Amino acid sequence: MFIMERFREKANELLKEMGVEAKVEEAKEGFGDFTLPCFQFARLMKKSPAAIAKDFEEKIKKSEYFEKIEAVGPYLNFHISPEKLAEMTLSEIIDGRIFQFEKKEKIVLEHTSANPTGPLHVGRARNPIIGDTMARILREYGHEVEVHYFVNDAGMQVATLLWGIINIPTIQKHGKCDHVYVRNYQEASKLAGEKKEIEGEIRELMKRYESGDEELRKFAREKIGCMLEGIRETLEKINVHIDRFVWESSLIREAKRIAEALKDYTGEENGAYYVDMKKMGIELQKNKFYLYRNDGTTLYFLRDIAYHLLKGKIARTLVDVLGEDHKLHFYAIKSIVEKLNPELNVKPLFYSFVRLPEGKMSTRKGTVVYLDDLIEEGYKMAMDILKDRNYGDEAEKVAESIAYSSIRYSILNVQEEKPIVFRWDKALSFEGESAPFIIYTYARASSILKKGDWKKEYDVKLLKHEQEIKLIKLMAKYPEIIKNSSESLSPYIVARYAYELAMQFNQFYRDCPVLSSSLELRETRLALVHSFKIILGKTLKVLGLAALEKM
Repeated sequence: MFIMERFREKANELLKEMGVEAKVEEAKEGFGDFTLPCFQFARLMKKSPAAIAKDFEEKIKKSEYFEKIEAVGPYLNFHISPEKLAEMTLSEIIDGRIFQFEKKEKIVLEHTSANPTGPLHVGRARNPIIGDTMARILREYGHEVEVHYFVNDAGMQVATLLWGIINIPTIQKHGKCDHVYVRNYQEASKLAGEKKEIEGEIRELMKRYESGDEELRKFAREKIGCMLEGIRETLEKINVHIDRFVWESSLIREAKRIAEALKDYTGEENGAYYVDMKKMGIELQKNKFYLYRNDGTTLYFLRDIAYHLLKGKIARTLVDVLGEDHKLHFYAIKSIVEKLNPELNVKPLFYSFVRLPEGKMSTRKGTVVYLDDLIEEGYKMAMDILKDRNYGDEAEKVAESIAYSSIRYSILNVQEEKPIVFRWDKALSFEGESAPFIIYTYARASSILKKGDWKKEYDVKLLKHEQEIKLIKLMAKYPEIIKNSSESLSPYIVARYAYELAMQFNQFYRDCPVLSSSLELRETRLALVHSFKIILGKTLKVLGLAALEKM
């Protein structure tokens, strides 16, 4: 049981001891930590809620867990004992017990899965950053997590890329494949839109690929593999890691078998076959989801069903990180997959879009800001800021850390369902609600500890200042933050917590001298700084941000 949950449970036990079968609630700020509204007892006890609260105050037992239990109007308010809170929180952070979560089920989490037709752009950055962070948080909470990238190598877009590589001279001769061949893809897309015969050639290429043309398959594996390596390198730069790449083309045979299993629910239209959701007893905004084109080639929807059933052989809970425009597709997939395998639980983590001030980004049209360029710009800005500081040979490494952390946090610090209008100045800001501010706070704690030479002794009775208690309460909430973030599939909860921790520590440091305090208080406040550094460091890690000892 988490620290704050234990206090809550102690309050409930005190109520039960005097015969009150009720549970306390979170109190409003300024009215204690927990509260019991007494309106619910008025009819039975034939008294006013305020009188009942007063009666309870007089009857309830004293407890070492609460410094004060008082009636305020119709509420019975519980104020946690700062000494007991400090004793539990500091000891459990220092010995690591606060980070011990029970082992939970395995989860397969899929994120990014961008078509390998060009470099990742800023518009796509939200998916891998949210996905990678969510995987880290779920692991922290006790889940075993396998992270997947579904390689879309069997559709029209990849066929367009391959046609472009085969038929259009490569303009850019050097660099990562994703940057080299994206121009071939863009030019091929343009030509296909202008000339029907080229669109026909691309469709024929796709048909050959799906039918198992070995020479084409080998060529595609080489080129698409190189594109993927470029994408993987970009992901590594922002501290995103993939456990397994699953190629869509590897599921074509299985997809056709699944289509056969769905034949009682399918219909035909102009030679193309679709699954009829109404026949399956599933009500969605759209009833027809196509499985085959009229030329016999499979569609992504069918292959995605096969992929989810493959994931279901690895874990029973599947998490898909998807843009909000994929909601209908997702719920159709979820409905079919869970009907075919009722043991599975397919969950979404939807996010809204990232746009430029000028509008939506598109790789095909070439209206993009590439993530590699953003990372490089962040690195240059960080190096410029660090040039007057004494970092020596470490400057480049520190600048890289600041750049990727700034990008990650600017994405995570917006609720997933809210859109982001991407701006360079905001994403790479070194002030306000930003990664550099949080990391600087971590470095500040490190600096205090280096100067203080803490002797690993402390007396929790000395921690009485309002800012000390606020900081301790916030640190004690770490397990609940991880739990809430995991269960609601929202990395934003942890991102906000990191900022609140940093803000509260700076308020504590402003109002509570550490190194200049009397010896005993100095050692105790150093213990608090040490505990804070552990908690913030852990929080930075689950967010995928850098924890720098010096900044």
